[in-house]
Amino acid sequence: MAGLRPALLWLLMLAPALAHAQAKIYICKDAAGRTLTSDRPIAECSNRPVREVDRSGITRREIPAPPTPEEKQRQAREEAARRAEQLAAEERRHHDRALLARFRSEEEIIASGQRNILLVQENVKRETLLLAAAEKRQQAAEDELALSVRKQQTSHDLRQRLQDADHAVAASRRRLGDYEAEMLMINSRTDAMLKRFRELQQEKAAQQ
Repeated sequence: MAGLRPALLWLLMLAPALAHAQAKIYICKDAAGRTLTSDRPIAECSNRPVREVDRSGITRREIPAPPTPEEKQRQAREEAARRAEQLAAEERRHHDRALLARFRSEEEIIASGQRNILLVQENVKRETLLLAAAEKRQQAAEDELALSVRKQQTSHDLRQRLQDADHAVAASRRRLGDYEAEMLMINSRTDAMLKRFRELQQEKAAQQ
């Protein structure tokens, strides 16, 4: 010991005091409201908030209580909502990049929408002709059936022809309704693209 330097001797003498000062004490209140203390984690407070202090009484750490099942569910919902929002934001960015890559002006967007409308209108013309033909067959079958009823000469073949004509008329009208809805969707999508294109152009101009 005589050969040790004074500074080293001082550290050796101070070590027990430092170890004592750095020892941890856990403090918590149990379910009954009693304050519990220990130099190691307290089992009765495994689901309670715990305060960790040193020997001098200075708080070193606040350990919150673990989340309840309800809180875990809420946290899971919030995390799922955050992920969904992040995915939606990334999808919007992807659509924005695709929009700017495909169109260079508002006129191109309008022209694209008009081309799509023309394609649907061609289908409408063709289906309108099919509907007219089906309605003609339907009327003819109805007239024949009415005449056969008066003559008491109805046949299964005549009734089948009328049923087929009825189905054809209904199918054509359904397709025409679908085409009408498709044109509305095209116009709505074109308007949305125009609106977003203008917003992106304004954002780009503001950054320059």
